[in-house]
Amino acid sequence: MEALMIGVSGMRGTVGGTLTPAVVMRMASAFATYLKQTVKPIDGNTFKVVFGRDSRPSGYWVRDAAVAALVASGFEVIDLDVVTTPGVAMMVKHLNADAGMIATASHNPILWNGLKLLNSQCVAPPPEAARRIAELFEQDASSYVRVEHLKVPKKNTDTHALHTKRILEVVDVLGISSKRYKVVLDSVNGAGCVATMMLLSKLGCQVVHLNGEPSGQFAHEPEPTAANLTQLAAEVKRQKANVGFAQDPDADRLAIVDENGVYIGEEYSLALCARYILAKKPGGVTAANLSTSRMLDDVAAKFGGRVLRTPVGEANVIQAM
Repeated sequence: MEALMIGVSGMRGTVGGTLTPAVVMRMASAFATYLKQTVKPIDGNTFKVVFGRDSRPSGYWVRDAAVAALVASGFEVIDLDVVTTPGVAMMVKHLNADAGMIATASHNPILWNGLKLLNSQCVAPPPEAARRIAELFEQDASSYVRVEHLKVPKKNTDTHALHTKRILEVVDVLGISSKRYKVVLDSVNGAGCVATMMLLSKLGCQVVHLNGEPSGQFAHEPEPTAANLTQLAAEVKRQKANVGFAQDPDADRLAIVDENGVYIGEEYSLALCARYILAKKPGGVTAANLSTSRMLDDVAAKFGGRVLRTPVGEANVIQAM
């Protein structure tokens, strides 16, 4: 059954079904109205929004419909083109913007698309704000301006290079490069193709890139689960690689395959990451939603820490943090 889903993570619908240009414009107009009602522009004059999209073929018209509503609301829009969701979040701060917006349906199949919303803190609006935006959407709220207040949209192509540079500043580049790791990367023809290949190359890795064209024609079901990553697992074994990485279409999700071609999964990768961090910072507090396994609690307890549990949804975890 087709549905239009609106929640703490934004809006998703089926292309040409529940998601149409009119629906996208309505949500972008509601978001613009919400910002005008609740905050002042950072520069004291004009609201600025950065806009990115994953590689879905429907991303062109989703972007155009959303940008039309934002520009009509008197906003300055900076189009980042096809970039990762974390890349958009980074650019909100880098460009001193008031908000961010991403045309994506995350790990859902190609027939879906939608909008993710980010506030000036580069994160999804908290639950209270998300509910207010949904109310304004239902009310078909808008705040369009006269022609003298319109701003011409701009383009920015710096996201991939800047994101790579920022990561290289906080990891052991020489230590990793000296290992010459062999990596198999599956970018599912999504937004992560360019930046992730750029990063791994600068880390001195030998990369075998599967599904590495940002065409939006997903080579398999895009959610990076074990059942959908059989090609990656087989290639890791065939190449005798050290590790395999898989991304979802907007590259805010990562799955790992070990050197034996065995899928590690998000539950284990999260626990391993927490173990690495908490070993350096004992007693730390972590936040995770209620669908995360108790492995995280056990790891935290081992290092004298604790876990804050939240309802499912990125905005809920962020609020706990």
